[in-house]
Amino acid sequence: MTAVFHGGRLDAAVFKYGGSREDWLDLSTGINPSAFPISEVNVASWQRLPDEAAQTNLLTAARNYYRVPEQAGLVGGNGTQAILQILPFIMVPGKVAIVSPTYEEHRHSWEAAGRKVLAVSDLNEAAHAAEIVVVVNPNNPTAVTYQPAELMDVAKKLNDKSGFLIVDEAFGDVMPELSVVPQLLDNMIILRSFGKFFGLAGLRLGFAISNQSITGKLSARLGPWSVSGPALEIGAAAFSDTNWVKNTRTQIKQNSEDQIEVIKACGLELTGNAGLFMEFEHPDALRLYEALCHKHILVRPFAERTTRLRFGLCKNMEELERLAWVLKENV
Repeated sequence: MTAVFHGGRLDAAVFKYGGSREDWLDLSTGINPSAFPISEVNVASWQRLPDEAAQTNLLTAARNYYRVPEQAGLVGGNGTQAILQILPFIMVPGKVAIVSPTYEEHRHSWEAAGRKVLAVSDLNEAAHAAEIVVVVNPNNPTAVTYQPAELMDVAKKLNDKSGFLIVDEAFGDVMPELSVVPQLLDNMIILRSFGKFFGLAGLRLGFAISNQSITGKLSARLGPWSVSGPALEIGAAAFSDTNWVKNTRTQIKQNSEDQIEVIKACGLELTGNAGLFMEFEHPDALRLYEALCHKHILVRPFAERTTRLRFGLCKNMEELERLAWVLKENV
């Protein structure tokens, strides 16, 4: 099966276009460029197997942060990627509809498990077409968003045929009002990523929220120590830092709006904004992608949507000015 192409392949860009990693401005992902500040990690977190108290501490902090209902289950793993690859093996039989285009690892995981997958552009159409519906909210890469009421309606329709709704809220931290976690139904599974908003993707930490039966099956498949000791400690601290979370949400929204205005002024048309990334349209997007690469700026192109480019968030005004200069020279 063909591997899925992702952003963040800076090593390949360096090999093809030259320079050192330090020369490049990497805007190919949706990872917060201003990461949560890590204080010194307890040496025991590195030296010992993760203990139950540390796991409980993380899950308690995550429950509060994600607003998980008391009766619901929550399980952590080595990133949401590890969790979504397990889902096809524990879910009810039936067709799977994925609201597309979206994060391709969903399709890849279900097809690798031998499940029939339908790519559907409309959320309501997906609910009629299959027993299991997968939707990413905000969507990656298009930044399309769905209101909680829309998703709850789909979940209820699926419940009538014993189906499930899987909502990937990997980029939901910037827009917590879109989350359906507080309204969770038994036939819903919510995926949450830690590393994107907190800017610590290399930590590899993600969660699934669902009924106790589903999270129990996931936990059994993930096995013991599915979250490392340092990730348990850092995750709990980050979730509990309410001031950092509040200020970061505000800053990301402001920075994304500033970046959008700059890119629009260069002649590109905005098609969606998820805060940590934004998608634009340009009739000659692939040529523009190449021109940016030659100036050591990496964004995300799409082989099947050749007029679209996705831009991650610049860290500061210096990076934004560098991006603007290259765009103006090449648009």
